[in-house]
Amino acid sequence: MAFVETAVDVIRGAQTEIAIFLVAILAHWLFFGKHSVAGRRRAPKQALGTGAPKRPASPTSGLGPVQASPTVAAPAAFVRSVQALLRSEEAAQGLDEEIHKHLCRTAPEHRSDVLASLLAAVCRSSPPPPAAICELVTAARRVQRMLGFPAGVGLYEALLRSCLAAKATDVLGEVLADAEADFSSGFPSTLTVLATRGALQDGDLDAALARVPALASPWKSVSPSAAQGQLLSKLSRLALEREAIPRLLDVMSRSGLITPWAIEVLLVECAAAEALEDAMMVRTLAEQRKVSLTSGARGAIIRLSESAAEAVRLIEAAAAAKCFGKEVLLAAINCSERLSVAAPVTTAFLRMPAGKEAQATIAPEAATALLRLAAPGGVLAGKEDADAAVLELYRDRVAGVDLVADPIAERLVVDAALRRGSTTVLEQVLATFGDNSRHVGLLKRLSTERSLQDCVTVFKACTQKSACLYNTMIDVCIDFGDSHLAETYMAEATEAKVADVVTYNTIIKAHLRKGDMLRAREAMATMRELGLEPNGVTFNELLDAAASRGGSPEALWALVNEMKGSGCKPNHVTCSIVLKSISKTSRASDADKALAVVDEMDDAMDEVLLSSVCEACIRSGRHDLLRRQLNKQNGSRRVPIKGAHTFGSLMRAYGVLNDMEGVWEAWREMKRRHILPTSVTLGCVVEALAANGKVDEAYSLIREQLQDPHVRPMINAVIYCSVLKGYSHRKRFDRVWAVYDEMKAQGMQFSIVTYNTLVDACARSSDMGRIPALLDEMAKQGLQPNLITYSAIVKGYCKENRVDRAFELLEDMKKMDGFCPDEVTYNTLIDGCARYGMWDRGMSVLAEMEEVGVRPSAFTLSVLVKLANRSRRPERGFELVESLRAKYRIRLSVHVFNNLIHAATMQNDLDRALGVMVRMLGEKVRPDERSYGLLLRGAVAARAGNDVAGLLRAAAGLRGGHPRLVEA
Repeated sequence: MAFVETAVDVIRGAQTEIAIFLVAILAHWLFFGKHSVAGRRRAPKQALGTGAPKRPASPTSGLGPVQASPTVAAPAAFVRSVQALLRSEEAAQGLDEEIHKHLCRTAPEHRSDVLASLLAAVCRSSPPPPAAICELVTAARRVQRMLGFPAGVGLYEALLRSCLAAKATDVLGEVLADAEADFSSGFPSTLTVLATRGALQDGDLDAALARVPALASPWKSVSPSAAQGQLLSKLSRLALEREAIPRLLDVMSRSGLITPWAIEVLLVECAAAEALEDAMMVRTLAEQRKVSLTSGARGAIIRLSESAAEAVRLIEAAAAAKCFGKEVLLAAINCSERLSVAAPVTTAFLRMPAGKEAQATIAPEAATALLRLAAPGGVLAGKEDADAAVLELYRDRVAGVDLVADPIAERLVVDAALRRGSTTVLEQVLATFGDNSRHVGLLKRLSTERSLQDCVTVFKACTQKSACLYNTMIDVCIDFGDSHLAETYMAEATEAKVADVVTYNTIIKAHLRKGDMLRAREAMATMRELGLEPNGVTFNELLDAAASRGGSPEALWALVNEMKGSGCKPNHVTCSIVLKSISKTSRASDADKALAVVDEMDDAMDEVLLSSVCEACIRSGRHDLLRRQLNKQNGSRRVPIKGAHTFGSLMRAYGVLNDMEGVWEAWREMKRRHILPTSVTLGCVVEALAANGKVDEAYSLIREQLQDPHVRPMINAVIYCSVLKGYSHRKRFDRVWAVYDEMKAQGMQFSIVTYNTLVDACARSSDMGRIPALLDEMAKQGLQPNLITYSAIVKGYCKENRVDRAFELLEDMKKMDGFCPDEVTYNTLIDGCARYGMWDRGMSVLAEMEEVGVRPSAFTLSVLVKLANRSRRPERGFELVESLRAKYRIRLSVHVFNNLIHAATMQNDLDRALGVMVRMLGEKVRPDERSYGLLLRGAVAARAGNDVAGLLRAAAGLRGGHPRLVEA
């Protein structure tokens, strides 16, 4: 009962809506009750493949002239489903069923139109292969017969066009046979044209000629359509190829098609084929039928002239008949150029009509052809002054004609006007340009090919000067190094009130090129005073100047903050600039800020920016940020990668993180995508493997790639060097020399890098006796030792306890032309002194290093701490690190921190060692195995069990790590 009561309440509440609904039904019955709704009744479905039904009744049976049905477009979903089937391998099985299904849902009177619309849509946008089009046509015909609806003109037209697109001669013949049967009382002209096109496409001259009488009506028109003209042109070309012009003329004569435009088409094709006899036959027929020759017909005859005298006679005749159009002039120009005589074109000049008719005759193509004749070497060129001839021809005959169709002719006139100082001609040429876009192009060309003065002349000749034109001129001045003139035009643009943001950006760029940041900022301030807000380009120019000129990081980040405050979002260029500014000496916070800028960018990161991010993290030693970025790449926010270079950056990044699985996965993904590696990519993967102790795997990869003929040419000595270095660092010197012999056997082209790697192996293995032979081999290949070579030799002497000999070599290097010991050389000597606890000598090297202006690095600090430890002066190591760090703004590396931890543990000062570790973590430097090993040994020596346990948990990444490290 409760349910019934609820239902009654609902009905009472909706009684108004129900009453309105009932009134609407009554009104509809009163007004439309006697009318049926078209398209509601569906035709009964006919089973597929149940036999061919009878041909539908002819659409012309008992009717008058053929009328195409109103066009009804095929539904988009129908078109997409058919296109999908054509792309699949099941098109033959599914097309009939798909077409049948959709047409059964269509009103019978619209089925022909919908099917025609489908064929047109499929062949119009991204047409499928010819075989697929044939399958579609065949399926459409089968379903049309099956459903029994008549094929209208529109459907037959679509079927024929599809056959023409697929060049399916057989299918086209079948469709034509059906059409002729259906339209037996009168074949539509549109289908006749398509049938003729099919015959011409198949090279069937007989079939094409048989259709000509049916084309008589449209071809007799005074001005037939372009399509009709093209059809006759193709028919004429085929007749010329088959030497059947007499047959064509006979058919056209009997069909009454000897009209002026038809004669013109025939003569033009004869001239193009250089068929003089056929052209004379056509001309004779025209004279017999008293058909007037058009300008195009006369031009074709003139082109076939065998002598200048004949050409002149024909030009005179054209003028006498008052049939002198651009075709006659172009033909005269052609004859003069072909026969290398001026008579035809000069005669044409004399006989050209005057006034407006002359302007119509000098069409752009005729004007450009004339000017080419006046160029040096042309029949109209001046013997003594070529520029004067060009300018005279332009002023007298071509002035006012737009030469946009022929840049060479335009350049000819402009350059002649500039050389002769003819501002009148220059202004006339520029006046035809229309908007300033062509003026801009001309200025850019002149800035690369001619002088600044020529650019100024052209700029002054421009009557309308837009902001774009001013900006281009200012840019030209900057490229020529004339900043004063650039500022003059800047002031002129401002006074004319056309200066925009681009104008100020251009002048800011000029100031920055000169290193004048102050004036650039002043221009930016002026820009704001005028109500023009700086945009991303403005800030990117300032940022790039700040980054590339070694400015302070504070200035760079101040600009970034100002950019954000102005509402400008960073783009790819901004991100590239800030990432480029990150170096190995940058503070940890700088890398954080740079990646924050990348995160704030609205645009999606691309693979170029991804590579830049990875490289910046590697340079700055921020492995935590690098790992975070690679984790993103492995997640849902991955950046699509298509280039081998980016894969190389990823493999290098994984190698830096000691993630061998990541290296191999990146390599496998690149191979799965069939991306061919470059030499750089191969170098990255081999280096990543070798640097992480997987030298044998790196060597095996090289051997494997040598078997691929596409990759083999990319493997060079530099890639092999990573393997040589890897074996050398792991003291597998037998493998070093074995690989070296293999490289020689393969005929590798060695570079200085190869020999430096081998010299370093000699130094590491204390096998200095090999070095003279290596130096001789270098000399034979025309390679001279460089600083790295000598630094490696110095290292070898130091390792053999021949420090005095190392210092002698240093003195010899100073005396050599072009050799100045660098940071590597000095670091090697300090390391040698550290090996034997030679404090005073090591400090003298540091003093000399600073004196000659060689900047110490983080590696210098690490060997200085080592020197202090070995010299039993650990406290001095801490002092040197702090003083040099502050003086040179050096970012400490893991090696410096490890040596400081070692110095503290050697003093049994575990608390200080832990403090170094805390500082290391605070500066975002990732500890390595040695960091934890040194601390653990120190804790064990101090018998600090809790510290040992906490350090072990921290090293393993477990909970309950050392409290001081957790807080950091």
